[in-house]
Amino acid sequence: MQVDISSLIPHPLNSKIYSNGTTDDLEASIEENGLLDPIVITKNNIIISGHRRWKACDNIGMEKIDVRVEDFQDETIALVELNRYRNKTASELLNEIFHLEREYSKKIKRGRPKKGVNVDTFNGKVRDRIAKLTGVSTGNLSKLKYIHRGWPDIISLIDDGKVTINQSYTESKRKEVFKNIQVSPKNGVKKSDKTITTDSFTIYNKSSMDMSELEDGSVQTIMTSPPYFNQRNYGYDEQIGLEKTIDEYIDNLMKVFDECHRVLSPQGSLFLVIGDKYVNGELMSIPHRIAIRMMDGGWIQRNCIVWRKTNPKPEAVTNRFHNSYEFIFFFTKSKGDYYFDSDSIRQPYKHTNGLKDVRAPRHHSLNGDFSVNSPVFQNPKGKLPQDYIDIVETAKCSYGVGKELGIENLEHGAVYPNEICINPILSTSREDDLVLDPFMGSGTTGEVLLNLGRRFFAHELSPQFCKLSELRLSKIKEVII
Repeated sequence: MQVDISSLIPHPLNSKIYSNGTTDDLEASIEENGLLDPIVITKNNIIISGHRRWKACDNIGMEKIDVRVEDFQDETIALVELNRYRNKTASELLNEIFHLEREYSKKIKRGRPKKGVNVDTFNGKVRDRIAKLTGVSTGNLSKLKYIHRGWPDIISLIDDGKVTINQSYTESKRKEVFKNIQVSPKNGVKKSDKTITTDSFTIYNKSSMDMSELEDGSVQTIMTSPPYFNQRNYGYDEQIGLEKTIDEYIDNLMKVFDECHRVLSPQGSLFLVIGDKYVNGELMSIPHRIAIRMMDGGWIQRNCIVWRKTNPKPEAVTNRFHNSYEFIFFFTKSKGDYYFDSDSIRQPYKHTNGLKDVRAPRHHSLNGDFSVNSPVFQNPKGKLPQDYIDIVETAKCSYGVGKELGIENLEHGAVYPNEICINPILSTSREDDLVLDPFMGSGTTGEVLLNLGRRFFAHELSPQFCKLSELRLSKIKEVII
């Protein structure tokens, strides 16, 4: 059926939901191949599907146009359903979702769920119906609504293809986490100098610049990750990481590490997990600046371990390589007289035959001659790990601790994975030794070492994180004691 193109009326909701943009591609296609699908209209000549095709036909001067007339019970639902397979932006999807929700809300008010029907189930069916109509999964539907509610400005980046829905959702969750941290304390936690003490762990709700409650040389191992430079605001004036300059940031860190040097046993070790920072597009090499300052302060650097993230967070950059690693520095107080149990962390060799790969290391001397050393035979207990760690970075590393404990609104957005703590703690401490984390956060270090039979001391400025860690570590305490 054909009608005059001028007699058709765009549906008033179309321009509110969709951004039709240019029709150049359609105009060229229609001129070459004709209109392949008719415009779907109501009995009143209102367009339900085919607004861009109608506009393209009008632009190229067509007077008659093919249409299909249908009788629609609900034009809003039909408008969305007939655009299900359209390539839509996140903004358009949200517009569809909100208009459908309003439409179904009217229907629910007109006819409440029948007696005995669970309201949540009824609303769940509405959500499933909206997902089906829009052609988006229920998971992405919920994520889009969460992003719009918490960080609507990022929707435009999804529209432009710069980030995905999942990436935007993760960043929106992270933003919400730090918003919760910086507002009034949750779950009844109040800012105080409260000390949480049990048989297996002690948490000090205070800055680690002063650890006077710990005696000199009383700690065997320190494993920590301080706040990174200008990365996050935890909502406290005393916090490290918000300094105006890198030098000031490192100066404050050195106050903590000077205290760490005091409380650490002469046979003890310190492991520092630290990431870098770009300032005005320039990588600052902050981890190595810190390492040099620590060596100047008397620390002995034993390793610079690379934590390589096999599934790192994507970056929206086009003028450099993407970052996929952080550093773990291994320090001691003495050059040789420190405790290191290499057998506790040995790994199986690739070849079980001990004679498969026997080599005599050859090295150049200063005068150019070769110096041939004794052959290296495989240790029957296995080989030592190398100075890198491959770990898949998942959402579990950043979120989920609070949710698992039933306090989803209390999370930490910069949690490192448990795996990076195991070898450092196993190799440098014994059971019942005291291990310290001067920047406790959500208590990952404590969880690992308690499971390994060590005792845990920690400092943490945030009372919220003290509460989170107390709940987390108390569950482990029940198993160990």
